[in-house]
Amino acid sequence: MNTDLVLALRRALESGPPTAEAHLRLGTALLEEGAPDAAERELRAALALDPRCAGAWVNLGGILFSRWDFEGALEANRRAVEAEPTLALAHFNQGLAHLMSGDAERALDALGRALEIDPGSGAAAFHLGVALHALGRPLEAELCTAYARERDYRPGRESAAALERARSQPSPPQPAAPTAAQGERHGAAQGR
Repeated sequence: MNTDLVLALRRALESGPPTAEAHLRLGTALLEEGAPDAAERELRAALALDPRCAGAWVNLGGILFSRWDFEGALEANRRAVEAEPTLALAHFNQGLAHLMSGDAERALDALGRALEIDPGSGAAAFHLGVALHALGRPLEAELCTAYARERDYRPGRESAAALERARSQPSPPQPAAPTAAQGERHGAAQGR
């Protein structure tokens, strides 16, 4: 625990004009101390001063996610991405919220973007694998989870359970490919 840091940040905030950065730092420290309600108040104070404070949005999204408020988490992380499009954590958090909401397609997009921004993220690769399994794409999914293992990512209990649920789901029906009789020519350029 780092209560000294929390006390120092509180004193700094009380002694000077409040800034979004000061509230963000205090909110983050409170979050690390296991005080999400107090952290949320500080993060919201940061956002009142600077509505484009990506760090406050992403941390608020984490708090909302931990309360299973996936819609709130999605909105907070959307605002974080709007403020800082290359914030991999915000894309990752969106992916998790979409997975928990049962929207594997959107999870795939968000997690893919997180991995594009941070190619070394074993967590993003693992959860991308969960989304791919849920979409009936097991070979790609296994490549992603193998990549996550190479990055020494060890999923928590809930993440591992999500992967097992996704693996055990029947594959969604795949659209049938058009046949030659339907006017589609395979292997040749179209357009004339």
